[in-house]
Amino acid sequence: MKIAKSSATNVEMTDIPHTQIMEDYNRLLYKKSEDKINADSAGKVINFPMEKKHGSVKVKVDILDKKPELIVEYTDSLEGFKGWAVIHSLSHKLCAGGVRVQKGLTLDCVRDLARNMTIKMQIAGIRADGAKCGINYDPHSPGKKEALYRFIRAIRPYVLERYSLGPDLNTTMCELDDIAERLSIPAVKMAIAKAQGFDLPSFLKRYRILKQPFGHATLGRVRAGFGLAAACQGVLEFLNIPPQEATVAIQGFGGLGSAAAYTLHEAGIKIIAIADEEKSLISTNNQSLDIKAMLPSTTNCGTGFIPSSGINGRYGDPSQIYDVKCDVFIPAAIENVITVDNAGDLPIKAVVTGANLAVTHEAQKILIDRGIIIIPDFVAGCGGSLSMDGLFGPEIEPSAKEVLNHVNKRMCRIVKKVIKRSQQDGVTTREAALRLCSEAPIYPEARPYGPMDE
Repeated sequence: MKIAKSSATNVEMTDIPHTQIMEDYNRLLYKKSEDKINADSAGKVINFPMEKKHGSVKVKVDILDKKPELIVEYTDSLEGFKGWAVIHSLSHKLCAGGVRVQKGLTLDCVRDLARNMTIKMQIAGIRADGAKCGINYDPHSPGKKEALYRFIRAIRPYVLERYSLGPDLNTTMCELDDIAERLSIPAVKMAIAKAQGFDLPSFLKRYRILKQPFGHATLGRVRAGFGLAAACQGVLEFLNIPPQEATVAIQGFGGLGSAAAYTLHEAGIKIIAIADEEKSLISTNNQSLDIKAMLPSTTNCGTGFIPSSGINGRYGDPSQIYDVKCDVFIPAAIENVITVDNAGDLPIKAVVTGANLAVTHEAQKILIDRGIIIIPDFVAGCGGSLSMDGLFGPEIEPSAKEVLNHVNKRMCRIVKKVIKRSQQDGVTTREAALRLCSEAPIYPEARPYGPMDE
């Protein structure tokens, strides 16, 4: 494994074997942080009481130009594949982001995804940094489970200390929880306990709320897709399209896409097309597909695939979803799905981007010229982060419903704020969201979730 800090010389290391490093949990949880933030190097300290108390600094470097502060490169000793963990910034006590298994994954992609996570945190008003990790590995390989285990074993110290890990492309919370148990990690989001100031029992009690049933699945499985659906509903409201008249197509049927489909369907919105990596399923009468019949039960994590039979609709090639006329198109799987090749022909009114980096820069320009509204990925895709704020932020332990109510309220507020800023400044929604992010102060010593102490 190779560990590199920005502007530092890479240090070559062999694959780190699994060792028990949490012999004394309380020492780890409450030890003084070694990562000190120099306010003068990050920006001018704001001269207000709240900012003084929490060491607030303004962001100086344009976030799009900022290089990641920590990169860990992993080389698997058994199969030779590469993996990376990228922490975009070390400005706060906590960073968060998912782990993916993707054939052809590159360091550049992981860097971009980590940066996107930092932007998500800022737009959501969460005092944490972005991170992302993953392995260049075929997710359909029978060796996936053990490959993912070995990678997470290598980055285990970061998971315990700073990195709140979650599922991403081709991974599920079920898989991560199983790996955490094998590695004697209380939870893959263990780093939240230290950053938020929870003792272990209090943290685990809240963490278990993620496993509570909600709708077709559990809170942990629906939270990000619920936020994506809330962003879609915010756009429909802006377009003055009533829910019962709205039509939506969703590209991707993993955890994010399926949860968004379920939530929108429950709200009376018609899901007229869905695609996975193998096929598409399109309504033949412009009425909603039977979403409930397509979803896995709460007893499993699902496959990410549409059922191959038994659902009314027309099956076709996955690319046919781009031909479906609808109000909102939701990319909810992989990056670079809306490109110059299809952006000029999509018969839609808005794109609500759930998947990271799903719309290329060139495609964005085409869509904007066509008058199509785009809600950026770092806005529509921040539902998972908002759910952590709703779960760990309140003083009193919330219910699963209260967590999702928090996500819905915050997401609707963010979408409206971004659209309003876009109209006010005469810029794209992406630029408006980035301007809002650039105005957000950093609070290095504050807890990541909930209101700050007065």
